[in-house]
Amino acid sequence: MTRVGSKSLILAASLAALLLCLFDTSQAASTFDCCLQYTEHSISSKLIKGYAEQRSYEACDIDAIIFYTRRYSVCADPKEPWVKRTLKILSKRLKKMSK
Repeated sequence: MTRVGSKSLILAASLAALLLCLFDTSQAASTFDCCLQYTEHSISSKLIKGYAEQRSYEACDIDAIIFYTRRYSVCADPKEPWVKRTLKILSKRLKKMSK
């Protein structure tokens, strides 16, 4: 093999190793973002700054509503009455802000 060929081979192997590391990191991050269980306590809608929906048919195992506060996030069961009430309150709050 020529010198240029061996340099290209080393470069290709290095790039492959780098891509593999990046792929592993992104997999870990997506698993970390999933709710694995629900909170047992309700939280006040006044503390909530935003929320997101997690669907079991996407990347995670359970359906959940993720409520975000300034300091932490809370995974809640979307079937719980307090979660439904909180989502209605947040929806009204967003409507007021958009006017």
